[in-house]
Amino acid sequence: MYGVFSSNIPNTTIIIPEFEKNNTDWTQIKITAVTGSTINQTYILHFKNDSEFQFNFETDVNPQNQDPFKISEKGVPICADNLNSGDKIPTANIILNDTTNRVYSESKRELTHARWSQTDEQGDIYFDRETGMLVELERTHKFTNPNTGSVIEKTDVIRLIDTNRWQVR
Repeated sequence: MYGVFSSNIPNTTIIIPEFEKNNTDWTQIKITAVTGSTINQTYILHFKNDSEFQFNFETDVNPQNQDPFKISEKGVPICADNLNSGDKIPTANIILNDTTNRVYSESKRELTHARWSQTDEQGDIYFDRETGMLVELERTHKFTNPNTGSVIEKTDVIRLIDTNRWQVR
């Protein structure tokens, strides 16, 4: 997981959260509880200097329980499983474009995929179709200063690589 920043003004600086400074060694998402359509998770961000940051997160995958949502505000670690092309990702106002197969650690997985493009944001996202877990994300958010017109783009990239992501308990 890493972030990439670019700007049309070379000397522009912005405050970057520690977990987005390309210092993340690994990230782990543990499912701690499932109650109906609500999934509780604990995130552990382990940094290259051996420090860690941990936080809890809750995702409701039922489309009927969704409030207005922006992917940039909450992230999208999980969606409902076994969705098809044309279905909406319950945790974001994004329609799935297609299903595809990819090989991860010598194991073929069926994925659901969505691509979106809005005025200030665009991206690609892939979920494991069987489990609903996020496996890849590339999202670019554009921050524009309305007074100066200066633009800063921030791209978040997430690619899961560890084979234990397929364990379903």
